[in-house]
Amino acid sequence: MGSLNPFKWQGSNKVYSLPWLKNRLEYSADPERIAEYAKTPFTRSRFVMTMLTQFHLSRHSIVVSEDDHAMWLKRVSRSHMPTDEAVPQMAIALMTRLFPPPDPGEQEQSFHLSDRLIRELYRTMLGNVMQVEVLKPLEDYITHTKFPHGSRPMVLEGVMYSFRLGLPFLRPIRYFFDSLFFKEVLYMKRVSAKLEQMVYDFTIPKPDSWFSTLAALRESGKITKAQFRGEITSMLVSSFSLASALGSALLCLAARPQYQKKIHDDPAFARYFVMEVLRLYPPFRQFGYQQTTTDKDAHHQGGFAHEFMIPVFQLHRNSNIWKNPKKFYPERFLDPDAAKGFKYLPFGMGKRSCPGRNFSMSLIVQALRFVCSDESPVMLVKRDSLPRGKSGRLVSFALDDTITYCGK
Repeated sequence: MGSLNPFKWQGSNKVYSLPWLKNRLEYSADPERIAEYAKTPFTRSRFVMTMLTQFHLSRHSIVVSEDDHAMWLKRVSRSHMPTDEAVPQMAIALMTRLFPPPDPGEQEQSFHLSDRLIRELYRTMLGNVMQVEVLKPLEDYITHTKFPHGSRPMVLEGVMYSFRLGLPFLRPIRYFFDSLFFKEVLYMKRVSAKLEQMVYDFTIPKPDSWFSTLAALRESGKITKAQFRGEITSMLVSSFSLASALGSALLCLAARPQYQKKIHDDPAFARYFVMEVLRLYPPFRQFGYQQTTTDKDAHHQGGFAHEFMIPVFQLHRNSNIWKNPKKFYPERFLDPDAAKGFKYLPFGMGKRSCPGRNFSMSLIVQALRFVCSDESPVMLVKRDSLPRGKSGRLVSFALDDTITYCGK
């Protein structure tokens, strides 16, 4: 936060404010302070909603929309989420596409994991969550489109938010800035808009699918056209966050091959392995919440919108609450109390936590179980080191994401 001092960002301990905007922003990686905050009424912070909107996501989706709409649509969507029984086959199909058998005569194959994972997970989300049949024009577009995962640094997003550069009439300034320094941001916005239209034009919804339900809600006036299209776009954003988590899990599995055998012999251990991956490499490095209060306490003085930011990366590596926090040690989660409290928050907290957290966790676990099983036709080749995450971004991907595999 020191980089913001020229903008008169004032702080006391871990509470920062811009007095000329009458706003307060508190950062905390202290589980006790997070637990205290969680007792108060809160929603998703405007800052995080702004960042998510900039990250290819409509302001009208479950993830970004206001509480009443988000909670109602969550309840409607539950019956359309893949069942626990369906997830293993989904994971097998995903891993089979991700790791095609090596060509005859080739010992090993290597590729950059993130881009291919985003593509394959997007197919998975369309087919199994949106529940549509993808027609050839859309299939070809997915196959031949690059999915770069760059975004503006979060510190920069914070400065832009503080100066209200997210306001609609300032869009030309943002466009000019991105065209000079963040071309990938503009490119992915175009890709997101194109995919949104192509899903609408080049898919066939299955009977009683989530797509059909959304379309019916749109026709009845219960959701707007923007909300309908926002849920279509959310499939792409979900693919990014899932690709980050599953990619880190596969890279860690390659770097620690002893766990491939452990999961082979004890498939239930895959869950503890994934929990440790999400501790060290949370896809979203930061969550933010907001409350309006008139109370006075040690943290703020009343009468303003109070934004509370949880730096998940720092929370999960806090040496005051984790033993050997930088060590990759899945066995720590054999203790049933290891993840209790507010010290482990890979999916956020409360009613604004990730709506697909159970599905995401199950899919990653089942994918690792298959990769480590006798049924998998390929095996991962040992990496020299654990991945290094790209810090300071909304969704974090490994900097060194090359993975190598061979046939069994």
